Amino acid sequence: MAKRPRLVIVGGGLAGLLLAAHAGERFRDLLNISVIERALPRAPEASLDTRATALSRGSKELLETWGFWEEVSESAKAIENIHVSRKSRFGSALLQDEIADTDPMGWVVENALLQAALLARCEAAGIEVIEGHEVVNFMTTCDRPVLELDDQRELVADVVIIADGAESSLRNQLGIGVKRRAPSQFAIAFNCESDGIDDGIAYERFTDEGPLAFLPLPGSGGNKPRYNVIWCAHQETQSRLLALDDHDFIDELQAMVGWRAGRVTKIGRRAGWPLSVVVSRELVRSRCLLLGNSAHTVHPVAGQGFNLSVRDVERLIALFDAELGTESPFESVARLSDFERASLSDHEQTIAATTLLSGLFDTPQPLIDSMSSVALSAMDILGPLRRGVANFGMGRR
Repeated sequence: MAKRPRLVIVGGGLAGLLLAAHAGERFRDLLNISVIERALPRAPEASLDTRATALSRGSKELLETWGFWEEVSESAKAIENIHVSRKSRFGSALLQDEIADTDPMGWVVENALLQAALLARCEAAGIEVIEGHEVVNFMTTCDRPVLELDDQRELVADVVIIADGAESSLRNQLGIGVKRRAPSQFAIAFNCESDGIDDGIAYERFTDEGPLAFLPLPGSGGNKPRYNVIWCAHQETQSRLLALDDHDFIDELQAMVGWRAGRVTKIGRRAGWPLSVVVSRELVRSRCLLLGNSAHTVHPVAGQGFNLSVRDVERLIALFDAELGTESPFESVARLSDFERASLSDHEQTIAATTLLSGLFDTPQPLIDSMSSVALSAMDILGPLRRGVANFGMGRR
C-alpha cells in the first residue's frame, strides 16, 4: 500500500480547524493530517466575555453540504434582517432576503462553540492535533517541507497549509511579502446585553469614524437580548473609550447607536486592536499554501473575513481531490497555483467592498454627508440596490 501523503496545517483557528475536519472526513484513507496550534483558547466562564463569528447564507449552505451545519445550528443565532443607518443623518435601510425569505440572512456563532464542534470532528476523524507547541524552524529547501517544533520534533510534510494569523511567522520565513494598508480605524470588540426585543435584527451604524455593528447572539437564559459588538473608531477615540469605566462607556455607546436595540444594561470585557488590511502577495509556494488571516485580513465591516475563508476551504478541498488522483500529489507548483487563480477574484472583490464600506464616512465631507443620507434612503426604496447589498452580505457571488 502506498504511503499516504501528509498534510500539516499550522494554525488551529477556525479556518485551520474547518479545513482539517473537512479534509479528515473527506480523505480519511488518503491523507495523514496534523494540526499544530500553540494555544487553543478555552471557553470563557462569563457569557458576556465570548467572541463570535458571523456566518453568511453562502457559508451555511457549504457547511450544510459538508455535514457540519446540524451541530453548529444548535448554538447559532439567526440574523433575520440587517438595519443600516447613519448617525445624526436622516435615511436608513432594512436589508432582507427578498428571494428566499424562508431562511435567515445569516447566523452568529460564538467562536468557542464553533471551535469545540470543529475539534470534536477532527478527533472523530483521527486527526493529530498538536497543541501547546509551535514551529521554530521551517525548511523548504529539500524535496518536502520540514517543520521543526519547539520540542525538537520534526514533521516532514507533502503539503503545508499556513494558517497562523495576520502576522504569520511561516509566511515571513518563506519570504512572502504582503500588501499592508495602515489602519485609520481601531476596533473595540465586546458583548452587551440590552432590555430591547430579541427579534434577530443586526444593526450596522455608520459614524464619522467608522462602522459600529451589533450582531445578535444566542440568549444567555435570562430572556434579554445579547449582542456581539464591533465599534470602529480613530485611535485617539479608541484609547479614550477603552479607558472609561463600564457606566461611562455604556453612556457613550448608547449615544452612538441610539435606541433601536433597546437600552444597553451590561457589557462584557472589552478588547481593542488596529484594523490593518493585510493581503499576502502570494498564496502558493512550493508545497505551501496560505489560508485564513495569513492570506487576507480584512476589515470586519459586513463580517466577511471567515466567510471568505470558508470559500477558500471549498477551493482547497477541490484542489486536494484533484491532487490525490495524480501520481505525485502536491509536487507541481503549477497545479497548486490553480487555488490562487480560483481565489484571486473573490479575494479582490471582498477586500475592495469591505475597504470601501469601512472608509465611506471615515473622513466626512459635505458632499459625502449629503449623498450618504440619500443613498440610504434610496437603498430602502429601490429593490435592486437593496438586493445587491444584501446579496453581498449573504455571500452570494
